Amino acid sequence: MSNVLDGVSGGFGRLTKWLQVGLMAAAVTGCASQSHYGGNDVGAMPGAAPVGPEISTFLDNATPGTIAAFPKSPWGSNVSVIVNERYFSGSGRLCAHLDVSRSVGAQNVSQAEVACVVEDQGWYTQRLVTQVLTGFSNP
Repeated sequence: MSNVLDGVSGGFGRLTKWLQVGLMAAAVTGCASQSHYGGNDVGAMPGAAPVGPEISTFLDNATPGTIAAFPKSPWGSNVSVIVNERYFSGSGRLCAHLDVSRSVGAQNVSQAEVACVVEDQGWYTQRLVTQVLTGFSNP
C-alpha cells in the first residue's frame, strides 16, 4: 500500500513542480511582452505631431543617409530631411533620428528630431529631449 501512495505523492510532487515552472514562465513572458512605457499609445509621446503620408512613406523606406525634400512638414515649409539612424526605442517602437533643415533668410537652419511609428497611426515626430530649442519653430 505504501508503494501505491509513494507513486501518487511522487506524481503529485512532479505535477506541482511543473505547475510552478509553468506559472513562472507565464509571469516572465507577460512582463517581457508588456510595454512599460505606454506601448504604441501616442499619449506616451507628449507633443508628438503626425508627419503626414508623404513623409511617412519616406520614413517607411529610408535607410541611414537617405535625404529627401518636402514642401510641407511638421517642421515648416520646404525642409530637407536626412535619416541618421533607425532603432527600436525602449517602448518597442521603430524610431529614426533625423536632421531637419530649411533655409531661413540667408541662413540654413538645422535641428535634430526623432520620429517613431505609432501602430496603426503612422509616424509621429518630436524634438529630441536633449535638443536645446534654438532652431526654427512651426509656422
